[in-house]
This record gives sequence, C-alpha cells and structure tokens, in this order.
Amino acid sequence: MNSSSGSDGLSTAATAKYSDVLPGVPTLAGALGGTQAIPNTEEAHRSREMGYRIATRLMLGDLVVAFAAVFLGLQTRAWQVQGIGNQTLGGELQMVAISAAGALIFSLIMAATHAYEVRSLYRMNHLVKAVIKSCILWCLSILAAVGFLHNEGYNPQISLLFAVCSLGIGIISWRMAAFAWMLKPEVRSAASSRIVMVGWNDKAFHLRDAMHRDLSQLGEIVGCVPAPGGRFSGRPPADVTVLGDYSDLPNLIRNNQVDTVILADMSCPPSEIHHLIAFCQREYVGFQMIPEYFSALNSGLRVQTVSGVPLLGVSQLPLDNALNRAIKRGVDIVGALIGLGISAMIIPWFCLLVYIESPGPVIYRQKRTSRGGRNFFIYKIRSMKLNAETGTGAVWCKKEDDRRLKIGTFMRKTNIDELPQFWNVLKGDMSLVGPRPERPELIEKFKHEIPNYNVRHKVRAGLTGWAAINGWRGDTDLRKRVEADIYYLENWSVFLDLYCIIATCFKIKNAH
Repeated sequence: MNSSSGSDGLSTAATAKYSDVLPGVPTLAGALGGTQAIPNTEEAHRSREMGYRIATRLMLGDLVVAFAAVFLGLQTRAWQVQGIGNQTLGGELQMVAISAAGALIFSLIMAATHAYEVRSLYRMNHLVKAVIKSCILWCLSILAAVGFLHNEGYNPQISLLFAVCSLGIGIISWRMAAFAWMLKPEVRSAASSRIVMVGWNDKAFHLRDAMHRDLSQLGEIVGCVPAPGGRFSGRPPADVTVLGDYSDLPNLIRNNQVDTVILADMSCPPSEIHHLIAFCQREYVGFQMIPEYFSALNSGLRVQTVSGVPLLGVSQLPLDNALNRAIKRGVDIVGALIGLGISAMIIPWFCLLVYIESPGPVIYRQKRTSRGGRNFFIYKIRSMKLNAETGTGAVWCKKEDDRRLKIGTFMRKTNIDELPQFWNVLKGDMSLVGPRPERPELIEKFKHEIPNYNVRHKVRAGLTGWAAINGWRGDTDLRKRVEADIYYLENWSVFLDLYCIIATCFKIKNAH
C-alpha cells in the first residue's frame, strides 16, 4: 500500500497536526489480534542472505589469494637460492602444504579481526587495518611454529619477508577488485536492509542522511508510518514516503519487502513497544530503536546484561581502551620531543620580536582545563599587549582585535605562539591532538549554555584537533566546535591523529 495525499506526500492520517494524537486510530496489537501473521517470503530477508553470501565469497577469495601469494613468495625465495627448475618434488609438496596452512591461518586471523562481518563489508579503513594486523600476527605465528618445530637449515626471516610482501599485495589487490564489484548499485542494493521508520524526528533525518553519505551503512529507508495515534514528532522529508497508518504495518512490511523496523518515536506507550518487538521477533523482522535520552557519545552506546537485565549506556569509547591510550601517549611523547627540538630554533627569535614591539614578559601562562576537569597552566608566546584583559575579563580574541601586537597577528595565524605548549604535551597536561583547552571561568558559563559541553573533557586537551582543522576555533560557533570534539572522541584512531597533525600545517582557517 502506498497511500498518500497532499503536496508533501503525507497520508490522510498523517496530515493532522504533528504533535497531536488522533483519537480512534487502531494500534498494532488490535490490528494483529494477537495471532495474525504476515506471509513469509524469500524477498523479505534477501539483504541478510546477500550480505552472508558476499562475506562467504570474500573469505573463500582470501583463502585462494593467500595460498597463491604465500606459495609465490616462498617459490620466489627458492628460485633465488636454488635457481629456477632445481627444486625436487618433495620440496614442491612441502611448499604447497606450508602455503595451504599459511592461507588457513591468515583467513582465521582475518575472521578474528571481524573482517567477514556484514557490518564491515564496505569499510575500507577497517579492511586495511585488518590486513595489516593479520599480516603481523601471521608472521609471528609462522615464526613461532618454525621455532617450535626446530626446522634446521631454514631461514624463516628472509622467506617470510618474501611471503608477507606477496601476501599483503595480493590480498589488497584482490579486495580492491572485489570492492569495485560490491559498489555496483545492484549488488549494494541487494545487500542493504529495507527499513521502515515508525515515527519521524531529527535523529531519523540524520540517520537517513548517514545512510546516503556512508557506504558502510547498508540500509535503505523505504518509507515511514506515524507512531500509534497517527502522529509524527517532526515532518518527514518530501522524498520519504508515508506508507500508511501504523495499524497497517504488517501489510506494509509484506508489500514493501521490509526486513527491518526502526522505532524513532520513543513516546509510544510501553505496551505498544512490547507488541511491536514481539511482532518483529515472531515474523523474523529486524527491530531497532533510536533512544532519545543520549544526545552525545552515541557511538559508545552498548547493551550490557546483568543477571538477565539489559542495561543501555555509554560503555566504552576508543580512548577508554588501555592500549589505545598507551599508543596515543607514546605518539605524544615522541611528537613533543621533536616539536621542542624544532621550536628551540624558532621561539627565541619571536620572543625577541615581541619584546622589541612590547617590552615586558614574552612568555605567559594561563590557567586552562584538561581531562577530567583538571586545571593546569598553559604556556604561550605573548601575542597581545600587556594587561590586554584589564577591564574586560576573560574574553576570546576576535578577528579584528586591537589588543594584538603586529607580530602577534602573524604568530596567531601560523600557530607559532603555541609552540611552547609542546612542553605541556611532554608533561602530560595536554596531547598533540584533542579538544582545545578552555579557561575555567569560561567553562562555568559554557556548560550551562552549550549542551554536552563538558563531554570534551573525557580526554586530554590538544595542541590541535578535529575542530581546529575544520575552522571551529577562536570566535566561532561553539556548538559546532563541541560537535566536532564529540566526533573526535567517538572516532579516534592513530590515523585520525596523524591526519590532524599534518592538516594543522596547511589549514589556518579562523586563526586570529
């Protein structure tokens, strides 16, 4: 059923006032009568099976390519040592056995890194990380096996070098070709879940945009229905079809080959949510809901079961992991030492220029706030006149700020005034990358005005960051800056940190 009326494609029931409940509209429980079921068809669940088939093909392809790559690598080493055509039949058979075992081990390691899960099929960054991890673990496992078997006369280091190079190049090349096939519209469409939304709000709108923008999101919203009572919290976009009334959901699922229902409107009565979940479970239709109670750190949401009781909450972010924190701190120490070494040749000259223009202290310190709300003193080359905040108190520097020195304007645009902060990074007050630290007196104001402002203090403040390289610095929209900081918290990786560090050298938007 695709009933719609009016210029924006809303059904008759949905054209009512969006925040009002229409009386007399049947619920799902009443429509089902407790026993009615929808006809089960193969089309209804085709996306799940297609996803499984793609994952299986990738696994089999990895096995074949890994076998060929390992065999080629070992054979190349053998040809280098013995010459082409001088190998015995026993040596060839041994190499085949080693290659088969190596290919199996590699595929098992890839499986352990979740490379064959449906949710990871279209994530190229996840694939690259999985291949790198798998190659490293594969080398270690082969070295351990060789050492355990005491295979004398075998030089594993050189042979493994040939094999792992061949393996890495072979797997990446094959997966690139497979990815090109997977990008075909008919393939990706067949692997995508067909989704119907119950209710509509801002989060449903963002979800739809994410599915259009992100290849890894295998979902297609075929339409929506109003929540029980015939209402919408927000107006659905013109290109999202209102399929009908909520009570007609069983027929809509059947007619549109829907395999997932997402509840966007959490104002539904608990009893009706229970009926909807039970219906989806009975009919083998996926069910998900968008919680309204978590406005930040949504990617850290996890369901934890305690004695059979499910608890939904923010359980872990990337930098909650001890290994990730250790890696980030290691990069900070190395980067800070390099930065201090380079800065030692630059800072004295700019300090001299500052003193010539405005005699007085050239390095100043200011109280800022970092991880966990802990205060520390940040160090900068002075870029403003002495006593610049006398009479005004703590305020941001603006684009045309007459308090700045002439040399200070240049330093702030090029971030040279912040070079002494490498010392803060080395001490552990700050990180190379993270949310920019703010003054405690401004934080007391912002935390009441900006939703989720203090979430940014879950990590160390940064010398640069995702917000800074995207232009959200200085006197700009603070809400956008907080959104960028939250994105960084949820999506942290070593590669993201390295990108921010490199981009800082080229992106100076809104630096003043």
